[in-house]
Amino acid sequence: MTVSLCKHSFPIQPPHGSIVRPGPCVGCGITWDDCQADLARQEAALIDGSSHDGQCGHCDQTRRLYRWQPLRQPWDEPDYEPPITWLCAAGYDAATQAYNADIAAAMASGLSTP
Repeated sequence: MTVSLCKHSFPIQPPHGSIVRPGPCVGCGITWDDCQADLARQEAALIDGSSHDGQCGHCDQTRRLYRWQPLRQPWDEPDYEPPITWLCAAGYDAATQAYNADIAAAMASGLSTP
């Protein structure tokens, strides 16, 4: 595994790229898709690497717990860090579904915050 210290910059103006399909990084040449896949791998490694046994906040049973943190939203304050919750696999799925439903409801109602 290679570690890149590049502060990626993906062009979005034709002919080098577009909003929906950014071009390769001007610093290191990595493609947008490869960069997104690498970020997903890093997130999965953080979740799996920090998992531990403990009391689940969702089902209140002793299970393997995983780090769950809601995504930052555009309306969040710049220095806001969403809270981290330790949940079992079922609780992780339930929290993700509930959070996605809250965001969908906020977007449907035209509100800028959930």
